[in-house]
Amino acid sequence: MLLKRLKIKSRLVLLCLIPAIVVSVGAYIILKHLAANLSSYKLTENKIELIDETLNLNNRLYRLFADKATNVHWNRQQIQDVRNLVIELENESHNITSYYSGETVSGIDASLKELQLFLTNVGEDQSTSLIESAQLGFALNYEVLVAINKLKIHGASSELFYVNENFEYLSWFLYWVQKEAWLVHAIKLQGMVSDEVRREYVEVISRQQVFWENFVNYAANNDQLSQINTLLSDSAYQKASLLRAKILDGDISPNILDEGARLNVQKVDKLLHLFTGYSNTIAANIQHQRHVATSQIWATRGVVIAVLFILVTVSVTTSYRITEKLSRILETMRGLNSKCDRVGLIEVDGRDEFSEFADNLNAVIVQVREHERSLVIAREEAIQANKAKSAFLANISHEIRTPLNGIIGLTEILTMHELTPSQKEIVTDIEISSQTLLVLINDVLDLSKIESGKLGLSPSQFDVRELVYNTTNLVNSKALSQLNELHVLIDTNVPRYLNADGVRVKQVLMNLLSNAVKFTHEGYVKTHVSYDWDKQLLTCTVSDTGIGIQKDRLESIFEPFHQADSTITRRYGGTGLGLTICKQLIDLMKGKITLESIPNMGSQFAFSLPISAVEDEPYEHLEMKTILIANGSPYVEPILQECELYDIQVERLESIDELKGDKTARTSCILYCTNLVRNTLSDIQAARFIAPSAKVITMQHHLFVSQEVTNNADGNVTLPFLGEKFLTLLKSEFSTAVKYKLPQDHQIENIPAPLGRRILIVEDNLMNQKIAGFFLDRADLEYTIVNNGQEALDIITQGAEYSAILMDCMMPVMDGLTATQKIREWEEQNNKAPVPIIALTASVLDEDVTKCFEAGMNAYLPKPYKSEQLYGIFEKFNIS
Repeated sequence: MLLKRLKIKSRLVLLCLIPAIVVSVGAYIILKHLAANLSSYKLTENKIELIDETLNLNNRLYRLFADKATNVHWNRQQIQDVRNLVIELENESHNITSYYSGETVSGIDASLKELQLFLTNVGEDQSTSLIESAQLGFALNYEVLVAINKLKIHGASSELFYVNENFEYLSWFLYWVQKEAWLVHAIKLQGMVSDEVRREYVEVISRQQVFWENFVNYAANNDQLSQINTLLSDSAYQKASLLRAKILDGDISPNILDEGARLNVQKVDKLLHLFTGYSNTIAANIQHQRHVATSQIWATRGVVIAVLFILVTVSVTTSYRITEKLSRILETMRGLNSKCDRVGLIEVDGRDEFSEFADNLNAVIVQVREHERSLVIAREEAIQANKAKSAFLANISHEIRTPLNGIIGLTEILTMHELTPSQKEIVTDIEISSQTLLVLINDVLDLSKIESGKLGLSPSQFDVRELVYNTTNLVNSKALSQLNELHVLIDTNVPRYLNADGVRVKQVLMNLLSNAVKFTHEGYVKTHVSYDWDKQLLTCTVSDTGIGIQKDRLESIFEPFHQADSTITRRYGGTGLGLTICKQLIDLMKGKITLESIPNMGSQFAFSLPISAVEDEPYEHLEMKTILIANGSPYVEPILQECELYDIQVERLESIDELKGDKTARTSCILYCTNLVRNTLSDIQAARFIAPSAKVITMQHHLFVSQEVTNNADGNVTLPFLGEKFLTLLKSEFSTAVKYKLPQDHQIENIPAPLGRRILIVEDNLMNQKIAGFFLDRADLEYTIVNNGQEALDIITQGAEYSAILMDCMMPVMDGLTATQKIREWEEQNNKAPVPIIALTASVLDEDVTKCFEAGMNAYLPKPYKSEQLYGIFEKFNIS
């Protein structure tokens, strides 16, 4: 993939560099190997010279001590010669020891310095006998030879290793022969063979035998074996061997010892001659190998330079040829890509591959130009088709929503009357079918807007906690029918307000909760909200204990019209668009959605959105004292957490039995969590008896809400729906007054009480007029109905005053947008206070909603709508 991103010039450079690098690296390895061999040859040659000089030094020491054994005085000239030889050996050792570690080098230097000191004192110290001096001299020279032989030639070839081994065996053999020759003189001086001398003599002979056998068996070649056989057959060597046996037997007459000393001198001389010849042969061979290695190094350098020169020359010329031809092609292609009309075809010269390529490319250019012309035509047709599709969806949505508003509105009206059980069931089925159709319409519209890129985001400040509680509350009725327990957990560090499109966040959460409730039966659905301040990331997790999703379906579950299996639609209903819309909305908000699921155990959906927190506003502090009677409720922790937000002091009791009079002092209210195993009404009476000044608020599980309990309490909260409703209940000190009241058999919560205000209904559809009128009748509000925008404008400009206007957007004569603009102009010209205008329209397209507010409308209510939605908007405008 990386090579595909490289330009041709870069590839050509690589094509030149890679072989050059390979050749250079190969040459470097070869040269390094040759240099190592050259160094090995040099070190081996120096080591052989050191060993040769050391054995020569050992021979000089032997001669020095042997001459002293036959003379009274030391030979000063011999001593000086030996000293000079030690100094020369020390200088030569510096040529080789610079390649080795300090420990090895220090061993040679120390041994040579001790030997120099010894030679300085030879002949001066009368207290030391000749035998002791000789023993010390041989011992010091032994240390020098040991230190030199420790110098290993690292990285040497097998041939050099063989030479080193061969030479070491022979050098040690010669050393012990010289030592044996001196021992004969020592025996002669002592006039006897002591046990100590006998042991040393035997050890010397034994070591000679070991090194001699190693040399013969492992190191010597045919020529050397021939020379060895000649040496062994020599009469002097044979006589020396016979003399060795006599000495060991104790036959040490002066004549025998003199003869032995003479024979050993001859033996040492012949061995030295053999050793010197062998060392010279090795040195000459190594010198030849050094010359060969040097020649190979220079030859390799020459070959590498020649190859690199050829590579560079060929690469440069080829690169120029290719880049020059490609430049022409690229220049033409750039002009073609920039839609330049003056770009001509590529000039063709020659008959090589580039010429053939240019011919083919010219043919492609002609085809591309023709294709571009056809694409322009097709694009215009596609744009027109997309506009037609959008218009069709908008129109069909509007046309479907209009009668659907009548169906849903009339269904709600029917539910407000006394019905038989079978009639209630039929009405419920109608409402469910209508809501399902409405969801389908909304999903198709949302998906169409997302795919066409027309769905925009409207970031604004929203309350996270209220959004979560309100959204969860919307699925409560479905959860009740499925016997699903709802849980809400909001982390304490979640900011109060966030800046994002809260409508879309709520839509995603609503879809996930609806799915979780729909596919779960007699289980639980849990919503968990957290916030990462460092990453500014909001995370919402919805988990359930439902039917789960098969592993092979996890990837396709977010695709349009896909569900976990083919039977889902038949068994549970739905369009398969909800999760697709969730995924695309989250992608639009630059978030991420994940799914984990185990079949028959449940699913967990989680989405994360990068949302910045608004500067946190502190929660309202209610300095009040409350008592929480838990009764084993699963919602105790969320209640305590909610009270902590509002700085409410809470004392937790497990049951009413723990409530004592002394604990109720200054207690404002008692939060009583209902329990199926306790008599709630009796507990409420007991609480009022023990704490008569405290208000009793029942906290009822959403699956087990009792109207009787609600009526007997001072206030009621349905769990887990806390938030603003809970706070309002505490702040109002549990007032049960409402503004709008329906008949006792069907009461709508949170409807303000009417005070005789008038509403203007601007609607051309008779059914929609009836629905709006019925809702206003139920709220005891007066109203006037007109059929189009022109009539609304006329009635307003004639001086009629209304608390609000319910304005349809699409009407004959004059539409609602034009009417609103003209009403606003009239109000401004006549210094009239603007009347709240509420859009009632079947269009839910973002651009249509935006047009409503741009025209001057104050609120928007999409059809079909319910009475609670209308009453909620009235509350915002203080219409009572």
